[in-house]
Amino acid sequence: MSSFIAITLGNSRAAATVATNGVLGPVRRAPVEDLEELRDILMRAHPDRGGEALPIAVASVNPPGLERLLKLLADMSLPMPEMAGKDFPVSMRLEVREPERIGVDRLLGALAAYRRARGACVFVDFGTAITVNSIGRDGEFLGGAIFPGLTMMAQALAGGTALLPEITVPEAAPGIGKNPEEAIAAGILHGVTGAVANLIIVASETVGEGAQVLLTGGDAERIAALLPPDCQEVCTDLVLEGLAIAYHERPTQRSLA
Repeated sequence: MSSFIAITLGNSRAAATVATNGVLGPVRRAPVEDLEELRDILMRAHPDRGGEALPIAVASVNPPGLERLLKLLADMSLPMPEMAGKDFPVSMRLEVREPERIGVDRLLGALAAYRRARGACVFVDFGTAITVNSIGRDGEFLGGAIFPGLTMMAQALAGGTALLPEITVPEAAPGIGKNPEEAIAAGILHGVTGAVANLIIVASETVGEGAQVLLTGGDAERIAALLPPDCQEVCTDLVLEGLAIAYHERPTQRSLA
């Protein structure tokens, strides 16, 4: 049995679990600003805890967050992690112009989405930024679209205008707001839903009609409820799932010999 600690570091949130044979265990989440909340899972990697110490695999799109994680590991006298895309590959063919600039989170999500769909698919990740990603029928990553997430939109409106307030985007909003706060919520929630729905249509024209659509990320549930039924499949930890797959299937020194 092969177990390891899998950690993803996004722009706002971190997630960690003990994965066994590429399958996720219970997931612990924490703000990237406060990774101490992951300490109990990280202790599973400690050689003095008894039993076999677990290796650590990390996928990060947040350099300052990675620095905080490395400091925490050093403070806990834990080994340095193996990094997805650097120390082990994400095995996908990339049909894009600048492969080195594709975020590892998008590739890991694409890997997990393709394994679930077993064919052409589109996966949408609702995080600090929203990404709509297309995967071809043979598992090739074709690219996608990126635009601001819900919280970033609310912050941008407040920061770029003189009178509009910054709101916490609610779980639901009326189609027609009766005050500025409701109007902003309506614009963000229904605007994002419309944008995602249209981008899924555009992506499906590339990967093929009938492609499976999978949603992930912190805001996936609330937007899924507003999308058509065939675009409502939420996979809560798709990026973490992809990290577990990529690390479990990484080339070993024996296989390279």
